[in-house]
Amino acid sequence: MLNAKMILKGAALGSLLACAVSAQAANWYPLTLNSTKDGKTMQVPYSPLAKASKPWMVCVSFPHMKDPFFLAANYGIVEEAKRLGVRVQVMDAGGYTQVSNQISQIENCAAGGADAVVMVAIAADGMNNVLANLKKKNIPVVDAINGVTSKDTGVRVLTSPRDEGLRAGQYLAKKYPKGGKPVKVAWLPGPAGAGFVEAFNAGFHEGIKDSAVVVVETKNGDVGKEVQARLVEDLLQTHKDLDYLVGTAVMAESAVPLLRARNLQDKVKLLSVYMTPGVYQGLKSKSIEAAGSAPVVLTARIMLDSAVRLLENKVEHTDIGTLGSVFTQSDVAKLQPDTVLAPASFKPVFRFGGK
Repeated sequence: MLNAKMILKGAALGSLLACAVSAQAANWYPLTLNSTKDGKTMQVPYSPLAKASKPWMVCVSFPHMKDPFFLAANYGIVEEAKRLGVRVQVMDAGGYTQVSNQISQIENCAAGGADAVVMVAIAADGMNNVLANLKKKNIPVVDAINGVTSKDTGVRVLTSPRDEGLRAGQYLAKKYPKGGKPVKVAWLPGPAGAGFVEAFNAGFHEGIKDSAVVVVETKNGDVGKEVQARLVEDLLQTHKDLDYLVGTAVMAESAVPLLRARNLQDKVKLLSVYMTPGVYQGLKSKSIEAAGSAPVVLTARIMLDSAVRLLENKVEHTDIGTLGSVFTQSDVAKLQPDTVLAPASFKPVFRFGGK
C-alpha cells in the first residue's frame, strides 16, 4: 500500500507536469516569422493577445481532417481558443474536390452568427464570391495556410506548400551539387491538379535547379496509403537504379515496409516534404532520411489570434508566413513535436466553447 508521503510525492509530480504543460502552452511565443508589407518581407517576433475582450464566435474551415497536418492545425486552433477565451466551430469540407461544400459550410456558419472566419481554402480562385459576401456582412476573414487570390480577406497566415517543396529540393541540391554524379529521384507530390501539389512542384523543381538531381519520373495520386504504396511499387519495378523517393509524408510512410521487403532500405532513400507522426518516427528509427517541418500547431494558433485581432482592431501584421526547416536523422532530436504534431491522444474537435 502507498504511504501518505508517496501519495503526496505523486500528487506533487502530477501538479508539476500539469504546470509544465500549461507553461509550455503559454510560452509558445514570441515566435519569429516572416511579415510582408509593401512588397518587403522581414523576420519579426510575433506575440498573441493576452485574452480576447469577449467570447467571439469564429468559424474555422479546413479542406478535410483526414491527415495529421490538419489534425495538428485543429489541435492548435482549440488550444488557442482555450487560451484566448473564444468559441470556435471547426468544419471539414470532405476533401480537395469539395469546393462547393466548403463554400456552403462557410455560408451556413456565417449565417449562424459567426463573428469571423478562418479559411484554409480548397481553391485559390474559387472563393471570390463567398469572400465578397462575407465582406459585405462585415465578417472578417483570415486567409490561412493555402492562400487565395481574392483581396477580400483581412489577414493572411500561410505555410507555403511552395516553400515546403523548395526546402526539400534545396536539401537535395546542397547534398548533391551540380557537377557530381547524377542522383536519380522519383517525385510523388500528391493528386494531380490540386493547388498544394502544383505549389509543391514549383518549389521542388526550383530547389533542385542547377544540381546533380535528376527527376526520372513523377507519379501523381491521392494521398491515401494504398494509392501511394501502389505508385511506389510501380516505380521500384520500373526504375532499378533509383536513389531517392521524394514526396508526401504518406508516400514516405508507405515506402518504408516496401523497401525493407525488397532489401532496398540502404539503397533507395526517402525524403518527405512535410512532417507527420509516422515520418517523425521514421526519422528517429533511421528508415527515413529527412523531412520538411512547418510549425503547423503554432501557425493555427496565429490564425485564430489573427481573427480575434481583426475583430478587436488590433492587427499588427497582415501578411504572415511561418518559418519551416528540414530535419534529418542526425538532428531530429532538436524538433519540438508539440509545435508540429497533435498529441497522439488528440481527436478532432469540431466545437469548442459555448453550446
